[in-house]
Order: sequence, then structure tokens, then C-alpha cells
Amino acid sequence: MFAPERFLFFCSWLVGLLVNFGRRPLRRAPKRILVIRRDELGDMVTTLPVFELFKKHYPQAEITVFCKPQMASLLHHHPAVDVIAIEWKQLKGKYDYVADLRGDWKTLRFALRQWAHRVDRGSHRFLNRFFKRPQGHEVDLNVRIIAPLLPEAPAKVMPRLYPSKRQEQQAALFLQRNDIGPFVVFHTGARKLLRRWALQKWAELAVYLYQRHELQIVFVGGDEDAADVEKIRKRLPFETFSFIGQGDLLSYAALAGKARLMVGNESGPMHIAAAMGVPVLALFGPGQPEVFAPYGEGNRFLHVKLSCHPCDQIHCVHPQNPCINRIEVQDVLREVATLLA
Repeated sequence: MFAPERFLFFCSWLVGLLVNFGRRPLRRAPKRILVIRRDELGDMVTTLPVFELFKKHYPQAEITVFCKPQMASLLHHHPAVDVIAIEWKQLKGKYDYVADLRGDWKTLRFALRQWAHRVDRGSHRFLNRFFKRPQGHEVDLNVRIIAPLLPEAPAKVMPRLYPSKRQEQQAALFLQRNDIGPFVVFHTGARKLLRRWALQKWAELAVYLYQRHELQIVFVGGDEDAADVEKIRKRLPFETFSFIGQGDLLSYAALAGKARLMVGNESGPMHIAAAMGVPVLALFGPGQPEVFAPYGEGNRFLHVKLSCHPCDQIHCVHPQNPCINRIEVQDVLREVATLLA
């Protein structure tokens, strides 16, 4: 955790003390609840249980989620989300509860203007560091954050996504059109280069799964992943398939839900597959699997932890052999065999 981030967390804790001073959760049920989650894809997936818990305990409340435009597409059919906001000007009126799960200086100023009962991630991160407490998994942390706003201790809720009937049909049509039988989803990309497993290793894994387990290979990802995917496909002596450019995020979720297995680098698509109940094997480089591993029993991860861990995930002291590439194909095959069993 770097100094500017630590200072932001400290200020978030102070703002929480200020706006919540002498205040308890409402005796009556709240009418409007705002959840702020303005970061990336995987972070949004780990927040899904928050919406379910709020709607379960306050079914009449209007649940608003403030997020980035791309992440909004994950929530279009979510039964626990009533309003999706992607711009500050869309946040109108007063909210009874505010759960700030990704704070920045703008959200702190917003909290001071709203003066609503507030819980936030920054306070937990600050206090965890101050008292040297482990954070735990991100899903569990998000639930702990909102627990003071719930009338009873929250039950465990798994992240869950809700593709529409059209998106389910789109995924089914892709499989039918390409005559794809049992298949495994590969996500070979990641936002940061140090999180990407070597392309040759992906090719070796594909050959094994195709020949030994008779699984067809479906590559997924964004447009930025297309070039690397084609490099892998050219190394393979059999036909593979790419879902890149074939649909939106929930269409991919529908496709992943039909797979036998998903193997991916630490990234958002890994979390989406886990939320669809698919067995997931995640490959971690400089990340924190204890915080961001695919959530759910049976899902697995591989991580070679070096003495330089944790790092900034940008500058590597072992550029010729980064930690992600110290995961061997045989390690992956061993975990895959367990998941397929």
C-alpha cells in the first residue's frame, strides 16, 4: 500500500467518524441506498452479494449502484439493482445509506454533502493496516463493510450474475454454429503484463486438454487480447474457437456457464466464470490470491510467491523469469485433473 493510498484511507476513516457521529442505523427501513463501486470488472463481481443482501433485508428500498460505464453492463438484469448511475449528475436527492466500496477524493466530498449514514472500504483498509489484521477475501470484506447497516448478521451469499434470455441464446448459438461439444474457456489476457502467463504454455495446455480430455478450446477476452489469442491458435494443430467480439460481458457469462472448466489469469473474466458456478483455475503472478482468488468452494489457484512479493505489479526484479511464468504446465494439469474429476 503506497503513501497516497494510505492517506486516502485515513481520510475516509475520518469522514466516516464525522458523518456517523452519534448516529445509528435507521429504526425504520431505508428508502434509498447508494452503493459506490467505481473500479474494475473483478471488483464489481466481488460486490454482487452486497446488492443481494441489501434487497433481501430492505425489499422496498431503491438500490442505486454508481459505477463505471463498462461495469454497468453486468448489472442490467440484476434483480437487486434498481438504478445504475455512471455520472455524478445522476446521483440526485438524499440517500439514507451510502456504502462507499471504492472511495476517492470525490466520494469523500460527496459524503460530506450527503451526510447520510456511511460505511466504507477505506476505513477497513486503514484499520486493518493499523492493527495488522489480514484483509481476507474481497467478497467477505465487502459483506463485512455493509454489515452495520443490516438488521441482522448477514448470511453467506455467493456472487451471481443474471444473463438475459437473449444473451443465453447468443451463447448457445455460438456453440451450435461452431459445433462445439464439451469445452474449456481460456482467458489469456490481463490488464497488467506481469499477470499474463506465457503464450507457449497456453498452447501446451490446450494440446493436453484437447488430446487427453477431449475438450475443445474457446478463447475469450477483449479486443486487446485478440492478437495474442491468434498467436496461440497458430501454434495448435487443431481447430479452436474465439468468442472475442461475439458479445457483451453477460453474453460471455452465459457462455462460461456452459463450460466444463475455465482457466484464466487473474482478471475479471475469471471472477465472472466463478459467479456462473463454473469450476475455475486462476493463475496468479504478482497478485494476492488470498484476496482475489475465484470465490466459491472447489475453485483453485496457482501462485509462486517470491521474496519480492508483493510488488507494484509494473516493475519486475526478475524480468526474464517473472513469477507468473514460474507456474509450470504440469502444475496446471494437476489442478485441472482435480477440477474435472
